[in-house]
Amino acid sequence: MSDLFDARTGVYYDSVALMQVSARVKRTTGISDALIGMGTPLNLDLMRAAGFDVSGDVGPGDLVIAVRGDGEQALAAARTELEAAFDELARAARASEGPGGQDQPPLTVESAADRHGANLAVVSVAGEYAGIEALAALDAGCSVLLFSDNVDVATEVELKRIAGERDLLLMGPDCGTAMIGGVGLGFANTVPPGPFGIVAASGTGSQQVATLLAAAGTGVSHLLGTGGRDLGAEVGGASAAQAMRALAADARTERIIVVSKPADTAVVGRLEALAADLGVPVSWAVLGPDSPDLTAGVEAALEAAGHEAVEWPVWGKAAQCTPDGPLVGLFVGGTLADEAMLIASRSLGPIASNIPLPGAPQIGGSNLPAGRHAIVDFGDDSMTEGRAHPMIDPSLRLAAIREQGENAGVLLLDLVLGHGAHPSPGAELAAAISDARSAAAARGRELPVLVSLIGTTDDPQDLEATAAALVNAGAQVFASNSQAVRQALALVDGARAGAGTGSSADTQGWAQDPGPDRPAEHRMPDGASTGEEPLRGLLGSELIAVNCGVGLFAQSLRDQAIEVAEVSWQPPSADPAEIFAIMADPRRLTANALALERMLGAGAELIGLRPARECLGLRDHEFLHSGPPLRWENASGPMRGALAGAVVFEGLAESLAEAEAGLAAGTFTTAPCHSRDAVGPMAGVVSPSMWMFELRDPVSGNRAYCSLNEGLGKVLRYGANGPEVLDRLRWMRDVLGPVLARAVESHGPIDTKSYVSQMLQSGDEGHNRNRTATLLFLRDLMPDLLGLQWPAEQLAEVCRFLGANDYFALNLVMPTCKLAMAAAKDIPGSSLIVTMARNGTEFGVQTAGAGPTWFTGPAQVADGLYLGSYGPEDANPDIGDSAITETAGIGGLAMAAAPAVVRLVGGDVAFAVETTRRMYEITAGEHPVHQIPMLEFRGVPSGIDVVAVLRTGVLPQINTGMAGRVAGVGQVGAGLVTPPWECFTEAASELARATGERDRTAASAG
Repeated sequence: MSDLFDARTGVYYDSVALMQVSARVKRTTGISDALIGMGTPLNLDLMRAAGFDVSGDVGPGDLVIAVRGDGEQALAAARTELEAAFDELARAARASEGPGGQDQPPLTVESAADRHGANLAVVSVAGEYAGIEALAALDAGCSVLLFSDNVDVATEVELKRIAGERDLLLMGPDCGTAMIGGVGLGFANTVPPGPFGIVAASGTGSQQVATLLAAAGTGVSHLLGTGGRDLGAEVGGASAAQAMRALAADARTERIIVVSKPADTAVVGRLEALAADLGVPVSWAVLGPDSPDLTAGVEAALEAAGHEAVEWPVWGKAAQCTPDGPLVGLFVGGTLADEAMLIASRSLGPIASNIPLPGAPQIGGSNLPAGRHAIVDFGDDSMTEGRAHPMIDPSLRLAAIREQGENAGVLLLDLVLGHGAHPSPGAELAAAISDARSAAAARGRELPVLVSLIGTTDDPQDLEATAAALVNAGAQVFASNSQAVRQALALVDGARAGAGTGSSADTQGWAQDPGPDRPAEHRMPDGASTGEEPLRGLLGSELIAVNCGVGLFAQSLRDQAIEVAEVSWQPPSADPAEIFAIMADPRRLTANALALERMLGAGAELIGLRPARECLGLRDHEFLHSGPPLRWENASGPMRGALAGAVVFEGLAESLAEAEAGLAAGTFTTAPCHSRDAVGPMAGVVSPSMWMFELRDPVSGNRAYCSLNEGLGKVLRYGANGPEVLDRLRWMRDVLGPVLARAVESHGPIDTKSYVSQMLQSGDEGHNRNRTATLLFLRDLMPDLLGLQWPAEQLAEVCRFLGANDYFALNLVMPTCKLAMAAAKDIPGSSLIVTMARNGTEFGVQTAGAGPTWFTGPAQVADGLYLGSYGPEDANPDIGDSAITETAGIGGLAMAAAPAVVRLVGGDVAFAVETTRRMYEITAGEHPVHQIPMLEFRGVPSGIDVVAVLRTGVLPQINTGMAGRVAGVGQVGAGLVTPPWECFTEAASELARATGERDRTAASAG
């Protein structure tokens, strides 16, 4: 083997960059070891331990290169690789374009709404998650178009209750259509502005009404959808009532039409009573056995408004044949299917369907019974689970149409145009119709096809061209769905040949003939007022939208010149029912705001130093450690090494073996530092005679404690416990602690919170870079140190120790952060994290709302760079209480303040910025004092939210040192790590359980 040893004076690279270079050179063929670093005592000791001959006058200002290889050829290759690495570092520095990093796309509805000032959210994610996003939108102050289906009724009722309390409108679930001030949402047609406001518990039904109004030469002020179940008994018309009041207060709305699929009569009755007090005329187009016709409802509303009778458009010629087979309806619109069944059942009897009317046969999906009249709604929840709505993806229906060429006697279809729908549906539908008719012709019969075409001449799909394509395929096309149905019935039953091609005036029902109990219109005396503008002024404001789900809806809004922010959404990483339960807790928003306020407002002052037996009440046999509670048999190597070393240090055992035996037997007891309001880096071991920094929050009076930092290399906190480690601990006990205690006493309280702010301004992030705070501490304390009546050689030794240990102030920063998080504890209903800590075996978190309970998962091994010849197999899983820095918003969360840290994993400045920007997506706010210059002095992301972590799939970023897996080894590297998911899923389960228990208790008390 051959060695290369070189020292270069006047050359400096930071330690992380040099760790990268070492790793790169070590990968060179024939190279067995490579240690490249500045000539610090630690690095030189590592080189000596590896067998290199460290000679000459080498100091911390020198770049030292130590490489071992198979021979000179291997060393020459290593030199080439070394110089190439240094050249790349230089080029990167020269080519740096500043902060870099792309703007982080919003990962939650709240984030998108906050950035853009949105007042409306369109949610179209899968039904099991839709309640979460809709509630998030309401939390963000947005009304919601909830397009998603497969949302349970209980969730709908809860969402509408919350929306009503906040003067917001929840349109949905399963709300396909709305229009606000001429802007179409979801599936919406381009309809002229006009005096009619529409309240619709029906998507395609409302589109039918709106397009017929347009065909009649009038228009719509707003169309407010409610979701198809809103007028059912369980929901009780909650959104419909809100929408009616809002339209009545709207200056552009002169008349209201209420549209619905079959509804609960009691609910409709309550809405009628409401209508009597609104001050605007209200017409009804609510489908039911006695009112089966939406077109008749429109005609009645037009007549009441003084319009002349309208002849609705029809394209193509009526079929001249006698059908050979049943009536088969294949619809994409549920309300249009309902209307068809209500009309057809009057003459044909019960119609089989996947959404049957009461008393009619139920069929599964599109499995049509041979030879029987049947109607299928391809937009029903059961047929859209896991796939797009058929107005977007018509493939299932197109296949069914082609199959019906061999079965149907008359084929009844709908086609709905407008924003959000398939961009060119006519050609595909025409092709399917042509294929079905050809299949029928092959069997020697003609297949009449009738299509209700719902659209306007201004829709993007071109109404006239679409109608022409369908006619050319052999269909007859109607603007009125009810007319199409009646024409189909005329073909099925020749005796009714004149029943369906003209006006709908033959239809009976509320829309035209209200009868004694159902007036078609209700009026208030002139001059009545509904008060302030409802729905937070939504109907009179410029729309700014958030889209969460189907991108087609966002593009549709952009096509209408509406500002829209898209959420980069993914399914949550926990049970959606648990997340919804936590979010629906009425305490949560206020509780989180209070926790954040207390955290950001907390102060921190160093008020003294005392031995742990005094300030923590530790008895001789008691020891503290980092992380959540830990049993000896589960302790990792570095934790065992540190605890055993501390027992020997205290003089309670003669040897490490004796100490380990006592720890195993329970002679010496252990507890987490956090259980005594303390924190400790890495193993975090505290023994009774160790000196502790004592900090106080002047706002709350809370106190926090931390041991003194030993420096780097072989130290107790990394599990090292050799003679040099114990000797240093004794010196810290006998000299360093007493000297600092006297100096702090002389100086008076020191504001350590200000240290954190200044660190962030100076390139430190507070966890792995603490140089600024260490120098500030030295600056503040130096006059007091020099003024002590103390042996000069000991004072000099203390000053040298502090000056050579850039990490010394970490042990001041940690309790500073601990005080911030302690202020946020014990706030019922809060989902914010107040503790993150690791013990080398488990990672644990605590929340503000769950008291002292720990939620744990297996600690992970950091991804980073290694010292000397160490590698991943030598590293212990993550360990230490120092993640309290990230809990408080600095450290890895504020990586953009110290981009050099990202070189731990080969990152760059852009990676640092992107990481911090991503952390804002999982936090409740920003710190008003701790700011990041590179982000235009934006406050650090503060208040990690369990719910946000699980919803976004983003874990808090932690940067950390790595301890050797074997006791006594010490530090082996540094890197980046995240908590395990189990911590957050367990926390969510407990928060949801506590919320459910509270609700049950409240219900019992009520």
